[in-house]
Formats: sequence, structure tokens, C-alpha cells
Amino acid sequence: MINITTTRLKKYILLTALVASNFIYSQVDRSQIPPSGPDPEIKLGEPFEYELSNGLKLIIVENNKLPRASVNLFIDSQSYSSEGKTGIGSITSSLLGKGTKNISKDDFIEEIDFMGSNLVLYTTGAYGSSLSKYFPRILELLADGLLNPVFDEEEFSKEKDRLLESIKENEKSVTSIASRVGDIIVYGKNHPNAEYTSESSINNISFSDLEPYFKKRFIPNNAYMVIIGDVKAEETKDRIVSLFSEWQNGEIMTEDITVNNSFDQTEIHFIDMPNAIQSEIRFQNLINMRKNSPDYISLLVANRILGGEPESRLESKIREDKGYAYYARSNFGSDKYSSTTFNAFTSSRAEVTDSSVIELLSEIDKIKKVKVGDQELSDIKAAYFGDFVRDSESPSTIAQYSVDVKIEELENDYYKNFIRNVNQVTSDDIIEVSNKYFNTNQGAIIIAGKGSELIDKLENLSYNDKKLNINYYDKAGNVIDKPDYSFDESISVESVINNYIDIIGGRERLEKVESIEVMGGANLNMQGQSFVLEFYSLKNNQNQSLSTVTAGGMVVQKSVFNKYQGYNEVNGQRIPLSDSELENAIIDSALFSELNYDFSTIELIGTSVVNDEKVYEIKITDNKTEYYSIESGLKVKEIETSEVEGNQIVVETTVNEYEEVDGVLIPSEINQVTPTLPIPGGITIKFSKIKLDVKTSDSDFN
Repeated sequence: MINITTTRLKKYILLTALVASNFIYSQVDRSQIPPSGPDPEIKLGEPFEYELSNGLKLIIVENNKLPRASVNLFIDSQSYSSEGKTGIGSITSSLLGKGTKNISKDDFIEEIDFMGSNLVLYTTGAYGSSLSKYFPRILELLADGLLNPVFDEEEFSKEKDRLLESIKENEKSVTSIASRVGDIIVYGKNHPNAEYTSESSINNISFSDLEPYFKKRFIPNNAYMVIIGDVKAEETKDRIVSLFSEWQNGEIMTEDITVNNSFDQTEIHFIDMPNAIQSEIRFQNLINMRKNSPDYISLLVANRILGGEPESRLESKIREDKGYAYYARSNFGSDKYSSTTFNAFTSSRAEVTDSSVIELLSEIDKIKKVKVGDQELSDIKAAYFGDFVRDSESPSTIAQYSVDVKIEELENDYYKNFIRNVNQVTSDDIIEVSNKYFNTNQGAIIIAGKGSELIDKLENLSYNDKKLNINYYDKAGNVIDKPDYSFDESISVESVINNYIDIIGGRERLEKVESIEVMGGANLNMQGQSFVLEFYSLKNNQNQSLSTVTAGGMVVQKSVFNKYQGYNEVNGQRIPLSDSELENAIIDSALFSELNYDFSTIELIGTSVVNDEKVYEIKITDNKTEYYSIESGLKVKEIETSEVEGNQIVVETTVNEYEEVDGVLIPSEINQVTPTLPIPGGITIKFSKIKLDVKTSDSDFN
């Protein structure tokens, strides 16, 4: 596999020059710039093409470098309305390839595994690969799986449950919500590109919907099959004709998906995410773009310079120079059926959200006005060459190229000459397409974040001496009034905390508790593997605490605090607590830290929302914030921040349930989200054992 980066290319050129210098020095007129060599041409192989009587277009590329072959099936279809059943395509795809009318699920999967092959079927196509000797059988299984599918009702129910759980997790994702609402704002609610999978749309889908949905959309007369590898074209064609001739063609679905949306000016569109730790920022404007457009390749290069890769301008400015965010990128779409979008996006720290917006817009406008330097343009072209050569080694990429030529109505030599066309892009071309497609005057700035911290700044934000109007939305993309974070002036930090103390047992009862011991577990499923994490915690009223996380009987994490010092132990390595961690540990080691709060040092920030419940937000320290339900008075959430090896680690803990133990309310189920356990939606821990006043000694906290 070839991978030529700009740095390696420079080193190669330098080495070659040093070795050859003695030989050529006297023969070269250094006053003249040598002529450029020919642009590289990528050889993709000449395809064999054939169309079946049912309309299936077959493309075969013989390549016997390796004894392997692959098949890709593409359905060329536009986006269309799901009629309130968004998610049906995902569910249907998940049930394909799990047996047929002729082969049971277990036998189907076992045979593919035995051959060491891959076969994936879905409503918009399929992919399979294997050793050449097994490839005829893979084609047979492909045909049987697609033409004789079995939809199992039990599998259908399981997939619905999985999707519903995923939807719940996405409701907490700032990135997912910003993307969802952004599409609604840009395309309009009635456009297929603005539809999203929701609990109601999944519940609208019945088992009887699946087969009609599949048959209506999975038709051969707008399908392309690409076979690449160690095969014989004529022999393979005959096999495909035999296997797929009975595939019945149908009516190609069409729908008017014109985007009837426009922006007179660029405005901010804000989605309040009270749980957000960072802000998701997106700039979007509508464009009309197809791969056969004369502007397409120039726009590819312009976008790559702006934000198409880690070394791009957006990332350099916002991440490296300003330190506002971990990443900043841009992209654009192409679609022959509908308008699409140009997007620039980043996920910034909350306190610099307004500044990140300005930097994002400024970098977009800069590439529209200032010519790209020769070196920067040259480096980008060199990177394209390396990427394109590497990607062209993949059979799936070659298959996509072959289909693109047909579907996108490209010249037959489009990809053969791709690098040549990239090399012809000039700095003037960059300015031209940037002004044409990056429209900061008529777009939408989408921001999802914590409104209580952001709105005041955003309402006063200006760009190019023009104040940016701001609109407010809920998570479903509905326009709402400006969120109100005000609260009754009679409410104070002291009244909120004392009310909580009274509710969970009262000060007199809590002060008599000598220790608390809890044990619990969490069931996890990661990469298809299920396992159980076991949690143990012991605290006493002498400022001593111990907590462990165990998996399979092995301690994977341990935290200890013993009055004045402590450590975290991960995989057997002890790491002393940092200053910020010690500050949190001193507070957390108390059995009921609220009993010791100094009300002169903590602050009632205002109101917020946690899981649709209105809460009081209280800042305990710079590193810790707590949230108390206005209705029940109970603490429902806390967020702690610490620094580990220079990185900010945020732990977000939500209390789902409380249990009364000996007259005291103790959390019995919590949800925890932290980067140290990168699981969507975090983990839910249920405590099966809660004991008060167990005996402890100093040796328990070593």
C-alpha cells in the first residue's frame, strides 16, 4: 500500500538530489526552472460491462494480483420521505443476511465464517469478498440473501429495542442534536434530509412494513453490481445472469425534494442543552453541487485547505493557535437529486463559544479574499496524490469510482485523470469557488450548548460590525421562546442545600452516620462483547474513602483518600492525586458533604434543566457543580472536572433513584458519563448493597 505524505515526499526528493548531485551538477543550467514532468495517471483497470434484461448493470474488472475477489452492489436512489417511519431502512437492513427461505440463519452465517469471507446486505446495496475459490459460493449466498430474505419478528423486536436505546443516548449528545436541528433549519422540516429517527418514528414501524418496504425500493433497474478481482469476466457474467435474472424490476421511486428554503442573512440558531459540557458550533449554507460540475475538484481542494484534514487552516487556528477546541473541520456534499450543504464545525469549550464562532467565520472569509500561497497549494496537491493512490488500492473504492462514472455522468477517464485535474487547480480557482460556495452572509450558525452560560454572550455577538440575530429551538427543531433561567429572589444557596438535607434524613440523623458501604454493578456491551463491572465504595466520618472498579475479578481502577492525601490506581500503577483532584476528594470523602458547605464560597448560578426536570444549578468549586430538583428538592446531578496529564477530564454523574436505608436516602442507581469509559450514554450503575455504620480501620484506606 502506498502512502506518500508531504514530509516523506520532501525527504525523498532531498535524498535523491544529494546522491545525484556530483553527476548532474555540471550538466544543469540552474538559472532555468526545469519543466514539470507529466502528471501521474492512475490505472484503475478496464471494465467489462453488461446489462441484464431486468436492468441490472454489471461491471467487472479483472485483477489477478491476489487470489481474491469482491462484489459491490449499489442502488441509485434519491432521498425520499419516510412518511413518519424514519428508521425503517436501518431496521430492514439489520435483518438482511440472517438466513433465507432456503438456509437457516445459523447455517448462513456459519458458512460465511467457514470460508473466511465477508458478506453484508442492506436495503441500498450489498458487499461481499472472499478468496477466489469461494467467490462463486459468495455470489450464490448474495443472490439467495437478497432475493429470498427472511424477516424474523423476534429479530425485528430486538432491533427496535436497540434503536430506541440508541435514540435515548443521542438525546444527550450535543453533536447529534446540533446536526439534527441544523438539517431541519437548512433544508426545512418537510425535506427528507431533515428527517431523523425518533422514538415515535420507530414505534410507528410494524413488522408487516418491512417486506413491502424492501421490495418496493430494492429493484434491479436502478442497480449497479461491480465485481473486482481474480475472476474471468465472461464466466462471471454468465453466473450473475443465472443468479439474478429472476430479480423483478419495478417502478423507480421519485419525489420532488426541491429545497424551498433561503436565508436573507446569517443568524444564530441556538439549542439549549443544559447537560452540555462543551458547545457544538456549525456554520452551514446551501449549495448545489454534483461531481460532474466543473467546480467540483477546485472546491475539493479549497475545502481541504480550509478544514478538510487535521492540518487544515480551521484546525490550525482554532485548536493550535487559540486552544479553543480539540478539532475544527469543514466539508461539503454533492447530490444529483437535491441541494446540499457546505459545513464548517467545531466543538469548543463553553467559555469561548462566542470567540470560536468568530474565528470559524473569519477563516471561511479569509480563503475567499486572500490568495493561497504556492507552497500551501503544492502541499495540499501532494497530499491528494498520496491519499488517492492509497485509496485506489481498495476494491471498494474502485467499485465506487466505476459506479460514480455511470451515476454522476462523468467522463470515462475522470478518475484516471483525477490527479492531473487536481494539479491544474490555481489559487485564483480557490478564491472563485470559495466565494461561490462558502456564503457567510446567507447561512445558519447552529450552536448547541448550555444556555445558562452562553445566551448573554451570544445575544451580543457581532460579526463584521453587524449584530447576529439569535433564534431558539428545542431538540426537535421547533422554534421556542428564549429560555428563562431566572428564579425567585427569596431562594438562596443555603435554602436549597438545607432543604435537601432535610429531605434525605435531616441534619441530626446524618451527623450520627459513621460510615457508608455500597456495592453495585453495571452491565456493559462493547464491540459485541458483554461483561459486568463491579463497583465498591467505603467512606467513614474521618475523611477516609476507598472506591474500586473490578472486571472479571480483576481491579481495573482504585481510588483512595486518607484524610490529607490520596491516589488513583489504574492497572496497578499508582498516580498521586493532583491539586484539583485533592480538592474534590476532600469534599467527596465526607459522608454528606452538604453538611459542611461554606455558603459564603458556593454560588447559586441559576436554574437549568436535567432530563427534562427543572433544577437549581449550584457552583461548589471551580471544578464541581451540583444540580438540585426544584420540584423534589433532591440532588439529581453533579459534574466534576479534574486534570490528568494535562487533559481536562469531566465526570458527569446523574442520580436516577434513591433508596431509604435506616432513615437516610442514599442514591441507589446512578448514570455516569466520562471519557475514561467512552460508551455512548455512559454507564448505569445499580447498587445492590447499601450499609450504614459498618466498622472501618485505617488499614482499609491504604
